Amino acid sequence: MDAFVELSAELTGFSAEELRSTGLVEQYAELARHAVPAEIIQLWYTGVWRGGIPSARAYAEGLAWKAVGVAAPGTAGPGFGSWEHRPRRSSAL
Repeated sequence: MDAFVELSAELTGFSAEELRSTGLVEQYAELARHAVPAEIIQLWYTGVWRGGIPSARAYAEGLAWKAVGVAAPGTAGPGFGSWEHRPRRSSAL
């Protein structure tokens, strides 16, 4: 398991701790047993494995969402009454 996490950390640029915090290491290690590096990267970033989503958690924990600093659409609402406050402006705008 540690070898898979270390390889995944090297491929994705996320730390081993960040990958473990997704709760998906065991599931992904099983899926990616004979995968090439590009498939492992795609799995971690998108939560998609060979055309399918292995679990709702895989979608929600995709590293693409973490890389841009947002929650996956449909997984985390802003909360009741959030419409009363103006959205923060991104520094990229």
